[in-house]
Amino acid sequence: MLFLAIIGIIVFLLAIFSLFSARQSGGGWKFLAVITVISALVTIYATIKLPFWPYNQTKTEQTTKSSSATSNSAKLDSSDTVFNEDSQKKAAATTKLKEDSILKQLKTNYQSIGTFTLDRDTKTFTLKPTGKKYVKSLKIIKKYPSKNQKARTTVVSNYESLSKSIKKNLAKGYTVRVLEPGTTKTLLSLKDGQVLVNNLKK
Repeated sequence: MLFLAIIGIIVFLLAIFSLFSARQSGGGWKFLAVITVISALVTIYATIKLPFWPYNQTKTEQTTKSSSATSNSAKLDSSDTVFNEDSQKKAAATTKLKEDSILKQLKTNYQSIGTFTLDRDTKTFTLKPTGKKYVKSLKIIKKYPSKNQKARTTVVSNYESLSKSIKKNLAKGYTVRVLEPGTTKTLLSLKDGQVLVNNLKK
């Protein structure tokens, strides 16, 4: 705008001098008058838009602040994204450590009756009964449920306690599944201490 204002002033002054000369000579002064008016308007417009005027400084400051705020907001959003990603990775690593620890304890505590595995995708701890005495007991309970009601209740109660313990020490949403001996069918299934499937009744 400063450059335009300077050009406008120069053209205005030249037009004024030319206009005076034309008026004295008596010809072409109307065109010069138009040029003088246009250059005056351009000069006034360019001068008004110069940044050192107080009202223009306010607008410039507002624009600068707005740009700065937008930039800072973008930086904060970027930082939040990185922070969230780090938090998610740490949470996932912590969960995996807890799962590994509980699975190790289950394998140790239940090694005499079967083997435990973990499906991380479905959050399911599965017991495959392999101990001869335990397999025999489960088969008898399943075959004669009415005669072995106390034993059946004890088995279910034990896995309810296990399921609640996993919920307390790991997180909600994990399932404990006991397979029927020698098959891949579900004998018992519990989630957060609640029985989902109980085929010991049959």
